[in-house]
Amino acid sequence: MATSAQTPGNSPPSFKFHDIYASTTQTYTSASKEASGDKSEVLNKSARPKSLDTYADFVLVFKYKAPTKKDSAPSKLEYEQKTIEAYQKVITKLARVGLQHETRPSGHDTLLVFILCPWAVLKREATRDSIHDWLTGVKVADTAEAEQLLQPAKVRDESLDNVTDSDRLRLISELITGLPTEGGAGIHPGHDEFVDSILPLHDKAFNMSWLKSWSTKWSVNHKDLTVVRDHFGEKVAYYFEFLQFYFQWLAFPTGLGVLVHYFGSTFSIFYGVCVIFWSVIFTESWKRREQELALWWGVHNVSKTEMRRPEFKGDTIEVDPVTGEMTPFFSPYKRWTRKLAGLPVILGGALVLAAVITAVFGIEVFFTMYYDGYMKAVLIYVPMVLYSLAIPNVAAICKSVAKQLTEYENYETSGSYEYHLMQKVFIFNALTSYMSILLTAYIYIPFGPQVITTAQSYGLPFAKATIDTDMLQSRLRAFMITTQAVSFATETVVPWLTRRAMVGAVKVQKKVSHKLKHEISSDEEDHAKTECIYGDSAEAQKFLKRVKKQVDLPEYDVNEDYAEMVLQFGYVSLFSVIWPLTGLCAFLNNWVELRSDAAKISYNARRPIPSRTDTIGPWINNLNIIAWFSSLTNASILYLFHGTTDGTPRLGLGMLLLCILVSEHGYLALRSFAGLILDSVPTEAELDVRKKKYSVKSSWLSRLSSAIGVQSDELLGRVSPNVSHVDAALSAQLENDLGVQIIRSGFKSN
Repeated sequence: MATSAQTPGNSPPSFKFHDIYASTTQTYTSASKEASGDKSEVLNKSARPKSLDTYADFVLVFKYKAPTKKDSAPSKLEYEQKTIEAYQKVITKLARVGLQHETRPSGHDTLLVFILCPWAVLKREATRDSIHDWLTGVKVADTAEAEQLLQPAKVRDESLDNVTDSDRLRLISELITGLPTEGGAGIHPGHDEFVDSILPLHDKAFNMSWLKSWSTKWSVNHKDLTVVRDHFGEKVAYYFEFLQFYFQWLAFPTGLGVLVHYFGSTFSIFYGVCVIFWSVIFTESWKRREQELALWWGVHNVSKTEMRRPEFKGDTIEVDPVTGEMTPFFSPYKRWTRKLAGLPVILGGALVLAAVITAVFGIEVFFTMYYDGYMKAVLIYVPMVLYSLAIPNVAAICKSVAKQLTEYENYETSGSYEYHLMQKVFIFNALTSYMSILLTAYIYIPFGPQVITTAQSYGLPFAKATIDTDMLQSRLRAFMITTQAVSFATETVVPWLTRRAMVGAVKVQKKVSHKLKHEISSDEEDHAKTECIYGDSAEAQKFLKRVKKQVDLPEYDVNEDYAEMVLQFGYVSLFSVIWPLTGLCAFLNNWVELRSDAAKISYNARRPIPSRTDTIGPWINNLNIIAWFSSLTNASILYLFHGTTDGTPRLGLGMLLLCILVSEHGYLALRSFAGLILDSVPTEAELDVRKKKYSVKSSWLSRLSSAIGVQSDELLGRVSPNVSHVDAALSAQLENDLGVQIIRSGFKSN
């Protein structure tokens, strides 16, 4: 049964959640201090104890509207009863799946429900999860492991000691949010009234050791990234693996770009061809790496076994043709109808966004070509700087629209929902990031002089402005430097300054209150009494303050970081032929990004709930699209601007299309060839899985052969049964065979 919350008048209980959390943290911190040298050794050894009777990880935030003096007594009473019923409903759901709870207040209108998971409940969920993985082909288990799964321990043992932190948190999270029909409590923020969010608490000791370890290394290795996987789960680990992999592969365009920039010619054909080759080999190599990681981490094909989204709403209840179960059904034809209905919204939003970008571009052209007044040298950069600063806000608006459209399309699993959401977001992000450069390369520079000449023929004055490729390079430099600087500031500097400002504001408020001899109001006094009735220790009260700070943090969305890296990959592959130092900017940024993202997760965001995946999701398709598009942009830009002395582009449409056609077909051929070669060479992880599968099959064959009384090799057809006995009997028969006699008589007659 669930632990009931403390009520006024009862003897103050101990804060069990805090006691468990504090004891494990203290043990972990002691191990960290005893470790010498590299902090990663502490992380790799997982010094935090895992053998616990009860696990304390999750907090449920229950928010309700506090009544005011203006509210009437009947409405207060009605709302109070409604809030109590909603709270009791949540607690009942937790108790039904075996979870315990402790409740503490957080302000006037928030309750923090600390969720405790007993060892037996976690063992039950771990066993159920292992059986599910075994049946769906995610996990390869031999006969001994299978029998162990089918005979879960009924008493306390050490079977959970090797469960990683991420797996433990994932199992508890799935138990809390899982559908009741699938054994879960069915608690979902936004669906259950007053349930604001559910979050796991940060492991401060781990975060400090993690950041200290990575900040003292030039490059992180696979062992370091596996530690991230064990703590945060596969979804977050895949991002850091991708970022590290991409960072290492950027060494080629970085080195080549530096050589071409300082020792080569502008718009180098050699560099453009190498960038296309690089983008193809990189994307195909990442696909191989992605599959290898899925095998190493034991999550291969896990994306095919997703559970139904709580937000999914079926039109009817129908019989599943495979399992025979009654399941909600939503017609795919109706979903396609909704997709088509949302298409005008996407196209309209894209057109509006394109119009805004074009307007900003036009204002910049005005300052460059027409305006010749005060502070022109500064004003020509103002539109682009303002636009770069506005990109994060524009992206947030686009994501909100895309989210509403994807919700309307009603996808059944989280994977399909996320895929279609990110595809919409990618369209808007690509427009905001690339359109200005495309307008400059394909409209402004080729046709700008003609527009100026035509305007001057009508008597319109223009400033003396040179239209050449320098503006294209300046625009790309501005985007690369400004965008990356803004991203770093919003992810790292701004949250730090915000926290410092809040701390300073609290100190000022205390000083002012002290000077004015401010007395606590009746509401504040009641709240203080409410927090004191639990009799929590000073350490527990400090712990509650830390929890409240974590609740106030934003949720971490790994897709935002993916979007940033994929768009950066676009700058390198699509446009670095314009400015070869683009790769160098990306390379330096990503070294910092790897560590700043770790700091962001540790201090500027809530701890992400671990989630399993075997891929980076829709972003691999977006990488392929960008790589394909790079074959078009590199070919067209090189044709337009390579070898032009005065900056005037070539405008031969036929040759331009021919160059694009040849480049695209070369890209497709190279991609097919690279994929074929890489797929033909098995990875070490694939060989290990094959060995394990062979061992499992051999084990089952051995048991089967013992049951039917034959050798396992005979079941495989490798050895004929009783070969020596058959050969002896057959040789005697062959001597008198009619065929042998005919052959002998034939030889005698001759």
